[in-house]
Amino acid sequence: MFSRRSRAALLGSMALLACFPPSAKADELSALKDEITRLQNRLEPNGSQEGHGSAAPAGSVSVIRGRGVSGAWKTDRAGDIAPDEGGLTILVTPSADLPSPLHEVTLSGYVKGDVIYDFDEDLGDEFDYGRITRSRQRGHARLHARQTRFSIKSNSETSVGVIRTLIEGDFFGKDETDFRLRHAWGEWDATPQLTFGAGQHWRNFMSPFTGISTVDFNGDAGLIGWARSPQLRLTWQSGPATAALSVENPTGAKDLAAYGSDFSPDAKRQKPAGAADTLPDIAARLQYDLPGGHQLLASGMMRNYHVARIGDQQADDALGWGVQGAVNVSVADPVLLTASVMYGEGLGNYVLGAPFGAFTRNGKIQLVPQLGLFAGTSILLSDTTTLNLGWGYLDQKDADIVASGARNATVDLMSVHANVIWQPVQQLRLGAEVMWGQREHTTGNPDEKQTDEAWRGQFGAWFFF
Repeated sequence: MFSRRSRAALLGSMALLACFPPSAKADELSALKDEITRLQNRLEPNGSQEGHGSAAPAGSVSVIRGRGVSGAWKTDRAGDIAPDEGGLTILVTPSADLPSPLHEVTLSGYVKGDVIYDFDEDLGDEFDYGRITRSRQRGHARLHARQTRFSIKSNSETSVGVIRTLIEGDFFGKDETDFRLRHAWGEWDATPQLTFGAGQHWRNFMSPFTGISTVDFNGDAGLIGWARSPQLRLTWQSGPATAALSVENPTGAKDLAAYGSDFSPDAKRQKPAGAADTLPDIAARLQYDLPGGHQLLASGMMRNYHVARIGDQQADDALGWGVQGAVNVSVADPVLLTASVMYGEGLGNYVLGAPFGAFTRNGKIQLVPQLGLFAGTSILLSDTTTLNLGWGYLDQKDADIVASGARNATVDLMSVHANVIWQPVQQLRLGAEVMWGQREHTTGNPDEKQTDEAWRGQFGAWFFF
């Protein structure tokens, strides 16, 4: 189509031509055709005119079902994997003068409803091992939807490499309706092998492939505890090998207990005088993926515990550390075996179930030796049904826990999760699970420890979008 100005020019030319005698019309007809061709060449395909600062045609925007390129970026940990076909992806295709970048944004997540029945005391919205006590309460029911999750991913191809982002949250905040940030993470592929990442993401010490799918939000003892942390990370990948080094937000002050602290479920633990985070945590991870679905991992971490000088109390520091080994073995197609072991002094919240990593007494820091074990299996019963079994164990040095003077502090912990999960279509997952936990804990009496256990049943329904 012509623009208004172009139409006016053409109409004027035709009117002028009509006024000429027939002998002149033949000569003018050829000139008029040349003028029409010139005006057409001045028009852009989108109707804009040359000389008005018009840009090349903009790229098109389309929406597809699924995760697009971002589906290949695996950010879920084992047991919490969302279907690749889920979500909606907005694609921005290249423009005529910029064949790259190609940008996409994926919106995905799920609504999850849980029905829980505790045969013993109330253990909360997740299987809280610290609440296993010799309570007189028997039987408690609850329903909630706090695990409901929302995720935004992006993938951009730029002149300096691929850039990816992840923003994800759920409702496991302090209050039942509080939205909680899980991940706020960005990655830049500086080279085909080297990736720089920053933000909040899984702790680098964690094994991303260890564990089973559970209906319970917490999972088994002995696995990673506080799973996400603000950090800077460098990751090198070549074929099946991955190596990563990170500098992470310290949590030693939160993981340092004062002598005589109370770890009852509703008690506020006393913070040691002068406790502070003065150095970041450092973690390294090596992972190797073998043919046939087998995986190997080794990781390590270091953290600093610090108390400042206050009055007559001298400053003190202690270096906590931990190492981990993990393996996944695929036995034929239907059976997966998964296991891990972690050990260290001052692991604390790095291992699920530990009450603290160190304690202070008379201003001195004492690290606690801690061991975490996990073994599990996932068996594919059919194309839509999976049986999952998991066992976890936390062991701590009894003498050190007792010496801390802590009341109701976990000494040893054992757990079992068993479930059946049915997923008939990508958008729906249903699961039924039975959980058992056994906890040995202090009582405040240095000569006495107590062992209690608890049972729970849970049904969960995931609705993916």
